[in-house]
Amino acid sequence: MHSTRFLLFLIALVAVGLGTGCSTSKAYTKRGLKMEEVGMMSQAASFYYTAVQKKATNTDALAGLQRAGQWVLNDHLRQFDEARMANDRARAVAAFEAAEAYNNRVAKLGIRLLFMESARQAYEQVKDAHIDELYQAGLTALETEDFEDALVQFTEIIRLQADYEDAKHLADVAYCEPHYREATAAIERLHWRTALNGLNAVTARDMGYKDAAALKTDVLENGRFAVALVEFENGSNRSGMDTKVRSFVQQSVAESNDPFLVLVDRENQELILQEQQLALSGVVDGNTSVEVGSMVGAKAILKGTIVSCDVRTSSLQKFDRQGFESYKVEKVNEEGKKVYETRYRKVTYQEYKRTRAVDLTIQIQLISLETGKTEMSEMLTRSSRDEIEYARYSGNARKLYPANSNGNRGSRSGLSRKLSGRTELQSESSMLDALVLDCSNGVRNLVETELKRLVP
Repeated sequence: MHSTRFLLFLIALVAVGLGTGCSTSKAYTKRGLKMEEVGMMSQAASFYYTAVQKKATNTDALAGLQRAGQWVLNDHLRQFDEARMANDRARAVAAFEAAEAYNNRVAKLGIRLLFMESARQAYEQVKDAHIDELYQAGLTALETEDFEDALVQFTEIIRLQADYEDAKHLADVAYCEPHYREATAAIERLHWRTALNGLNAVTARDMGYKDAAALKTDVLENGRFAVALVEFENGSNRSGMDTKVRSFVQQSVAESNDPFLVLVDRENQELILQEQQLALSGVVDGNTSVEVGSMVGAKAILKGTIVSCDVRTSSLQKFDRQGFESYKVEKVNEEGKKVYETRYRKVTYQEYKRTRAVDLTIQIQLISLETGKTEMSEMLTRSSRDEIEYARYSGNARKLYPANSNGNRGSRSGLSRKLSGRTELQSESSMLDALVLDCSNGVRNLVETELKRLVP
């Protein structure tokens, strides 16, 4: 019996395979019929479904989906009954949900399958019993502090019945409690960042969970790492670069997303600078630093040096190039009619080239006001280059062609770009600003990386 069925299945597969090159609604209907003939109803339903999707008025496909679809629905319900009789409520619920999902899916195509009301009533009884099982399992998991398993149980209850007793609250407890404990343990170790991550998870789920919100405020205050940005030094030959770079760095650092990084306000920055004016030649004075730093709440200073800033602009280079200009010559053909022949004359046009290169190197240091130790010292180098290359011709540029290496007429595409290309380099100021911004963002990244070490 099984061997005969398998043989029929193979024959159907071959028959279906012969038509795989065609994807019309009619072709899918034929495939469905072949599958149905050998009892492969699930596969048949799938083919009929596709056929109806492709053509909603295909009556053969609609009838086939009605037959095969009913079989698929009944099969899901059969699995539901089997699981229900075996008291496997989880599997029973899954089988019924699959049946309902399939019924809704084909209903969108206008197919109404027979779905017995008695099955729905049986499902409601199974679902209620299953929810009770999940609730008890969740309570047991909470008692043994298996929060992960408890969360799985209560989350499933909420999916099946959102308002079931206090399942929502218990799910919040199962989720929040391990994060809360991790956070409080991190606070004891003074690991403020780890603590904040845990408390953020808690308050995102339940803002009122225990004292998580208040603890979060304390963590942000205790882990606060204030940085004073002192004047930068200019070691380049370009005036004003120290002020420009410092201003960009201040803006970039102020935009940091690190919750613990704080810039000391300008007034207190000036106070630190004035008190240490004589000691900022490289290593700050420890006693003065601690005293002033604690007074304004700063833990470190951020200082920088413009090591170099070079702008190199070449002179405008001019090249005479050989080319061809097309023109028309009037002629009379054999029939006595006027015609025009395209010819080319040798001409000379000009190409121009100019470049500008900008290089910026800065050194940045983060120095502790508590120990005088240089926590971070890095060199950042950024470079930018701009080039213009354009062409000019005193004649009709639309009819101009370049000469190739053999002296013959070449392709016009490259020359067209040069003829319409820009003739001015980017300004020095715009190129410098772009490099300074890039450097400033690099400084922020360095500070943020260092802060992850200083504020774990």
